[in-house]
Amino acid sequence: MKITYVCHACVLVEHEGVRVLVDPFFTDFAAAKRSCPGIVDPDVIFLTHGHDDHIGSIGLVAGKNTLIVALPELCSYLAKKGLKNFHSVNFGGTDEKKGVVFSFVPAVHSSASDNVYLGSPAGVVFTLGSKTFYHMGDTDLFGDMAFIQKFHRPNVAFVPIGGRYTMTAEKAAFCCNEFFSFDLVVPIHYNTFPGIEADPIAFQRAVNSVVLPLKPFETFDLK
Repeated sequence: MKITYVCHACVLVEHEGVRVLVDPFFTDFAAAKRSCPGIVDPDVIFLTHGHDDHIGSIGLVAGKNTLIVALPELCSYLAKKGLKNFHSVNFGGTDEKKGVVFSFVPAVHSSASDNVYLGSPAGVVFTLGSKTFYHMGDTDLFGDMAFIQKFHRPNVAFVPIGGRYTMTAEKAAFCCNEFFSFDLVVPIHYNTFPGIEADPIAFQRAVNSVVLPLKPFETFDLK
């Protein structure tokens, strides 16, 4: 199993021929495609919310075999943009497509594009192979994260640390230590733009779990 930190909040998880991409946005698509060819026409794309820095590159990578999974308002919005092959879901249920088991969970944030309201923001919990991943999307910490741990028990987390629009690194470390028992934490959503600067090494030192600060396009083999 491989995980790749592609850019910003975008990650790629690959296992036994199944490729899962979350929140496709690339500051340099040519470099991303060259370094991470698996981002093109993945099996599943999860979208946590509708901000451009999470969906802005979906038209570049969603292929004819790609299933786009998101909340209903976001699916409807992207359908009007000409994209196809959606699986619309909402909070509460657990579903399975293409060998990936997934649930959307709450996030404390907002969701819009082109001044169009796109429903609630979310995080996504998905299981591929023997691992359960939690991509938090953009969020502040909130008390119900405790229920996400108790019910879903994620092994690997992708955690925003940049502040301003999400948790700061300090608050994200508190979140990981207070609510979760992750085996591995990958920090995301930091140092991409001015205003979301964060020190991943300070975050790493503050978290009780193993923290792996990956550089853009860097891949890690997950055992």
